Amino acid sequence: MDGVQRYIANADNRPADEVERADAALAALAAQHLSSGTATGVYIYTTDIAAGEALKPYSGEWYSDSVTFVNGSRFIEDLVAVNS
Repeated sequence: MDGVQRYIANADNRPADEVERADAALAALAAQHLSSGTATGVYIYTTDIAAGEALKPYSGEWYSDSVTFVNGSRFIEDLVAVNS
């Protein structure tokens, strides 16, 4: 998880201690489930688009075609539109 957090920080040009640990934790959890075979694909919803974009190449180490990052803000907008 620390490696993912450092990767996000470097890719997004910000200090690692400013990177939301939840994004790194989600990526680590996805890697764990993909590598153990308990999942064949994962979607990670995040409002930190830079983190999602930064993790795409890093996730290539773990089944790159199985990890999809979704703009969490867009998801919220869609939910609001459906419920309006």
